[in-house]
Amino acid sequence: MSQTPRIEAALFRHLLDNAAIPLIGSGIGSLLVAWAQYGMLPGKLALAWLAAVYLTIGLRLLIIRHYRARQAKTEPSPAEAMRFALSVGLSGIVWGLAGLFLIDTSPIGMVVTITAIQAMVMGAALTLSAFLPAFYAFTVPAMLPLIVVLASRGGTADMALALYSAIFLILIIGNARHFNNTLRQTWQLSFDKEDLVSALTKAHDLQSTLAQTDGLTGIANRRRFDAALQQEISRHQRSGGQLALLILDVDHFKNYNDTYGHLAGDACLQRIAQVLGKHLHRGTDLAARYGGEEFAGILPATELAGALWLAEQIRSDVEKLNIEHAASANADHITVSIGVASLPGRQLGAPGELIDLADQALYAAKQDGRNRVVSAPEKPA
Repeated sequence: MSQTPRIEAALFRHLLDNAAIPLIGSGIGSLLVAWAQYGMLPGKLALAWLAAVYLTIGLRLLIIRHYRARQAKTEPSPAEAMRFALSVGLSGIVWGLAGLFLIDTSPIGMVVTITAIQAMVMGAALTLSAFLPAFYAFTVPAMLPLIVVLASRGGTADMALALYSAIFLILIIGNARHFNNTLRQTWQLSFDKEDLVSALTKAHDLQSTLAQTDGLTGIANRRRFDAALQQEISRHQRSGGQLALLILDVDHFKNYNDTYGHLAGDACLQRIAQVLGKHLHRGTDLAARYGGEEFAGILPATELAGALWLAEQIRSDVEKLNIEHAASANADHITVSIGVASLPGRQLGAPGELIDLADQALYAAKQDGRNRVVSAPEKPA
């Protein structure tokens, strides 16, 4: 699985997080170099160089601050990351100028300058190699002048130092590339792990949803209905609010299946479920397939009058579907009968009691001729 864009962004964030560290080293190292070279150069060039170093440090701090603020809003583009690398190159150029001090300096000045430049490059391998363009932008201009000046001096010791510095540069570049590759592998594993956990979480959530969803109609199944009803009863018992329940049965559905086939029967149930879901649209409402051709609706915080009104809307909308049913004993199209029960929290008991009330009302609706809504009698307070 390729994570290249995410890895590049993570490496750049790593660079920004550590960008201030080499600047601290630059400030300390430049003081030592200026001290060692002071008095050895005409026109106080050491102080001018020191001022250039601190000016570069200040400029880079402003650039780092800008990129961190931008990073908080959006990931930097490759072009923006490259521009940041070029800003790092400013420090490399300034430190490369220190290598020119070796043209004519004292032994102590040479030792301090070479040591400071190489120390800065070693620090860059740790702090800048997360983003190799930034590492190269600093390291190459910082080291090359030193190597060239030492080689041009012509002495045996100078040539040895030049060769050592060149080998040092090659080794540092190799180490930086290795460190960069290690960081990439680490982030690759991290992102792969994140993706795996995310995929497993989504799969678990989907499995959990499917386990509580009726496969045919897409609404809640009986398992989810039972759990939701128990939860709402407990909640209304505490709050004292009114809880309503609808139980809906498709009239003469067996005859419909026998006449039109099970595929048509399935399509009919799906359309009725859509009507039920359309009307039970509040976040706390629940439309469920109760079993076979029976559906149920849980209506929290709903008085009997409101539940009856909603049930009538559902019954009417199902009738308006105008699904042909030539084998129906009471109409030439699909109709439904609905039983409604609503109880205040203090009268709620086990879930079966509320279901029995709604079921009795449904039975009465069927006995009265079907295609109607009937409510269970309210219990006396």
